[in-house]
Amino acid sequence: MLVRLDDGDLASLTVIREPTQFFAQLRSYGFTEHASASSPALTEMQTGAFLDTVASVFSIFRDRPFAYIIADGMSRADWLAAMEEKAHDPRFGLMERDGEISYCMTVPVN
Repeated sequence: MLVRLDDGDLASLTVIREPTQFFAQLRSYGFTEHASASSPALTEMQTGAFLDTVASVFSIFRDRPFAYIIADGMSRADWLAAMEEKAHDPRFGLMERDGEISYCMTVPVN
């Protein structure tokens, strides 16, 4: 997903969420940063709280505060529902290349 850094630049945020841990990559022109955390609390955490936790890890430990970009006219609840749906969409996957993680999407040929 796209996020906006505190200096106004755009960055790409990729998150891999497991039941009790997550790995995240924040990437923009000129830098790629990684963060991770593990906690049993992640098992019960709702999507909004989880994404706020991801943001706080980068803000505190990487000094790269950012804000999630929500489209005009879309409520936070609708945006969170869309993020949840995308996270479980089997067409989307993650691909690692040269130490960087990126989303890929399977597109039908027909």
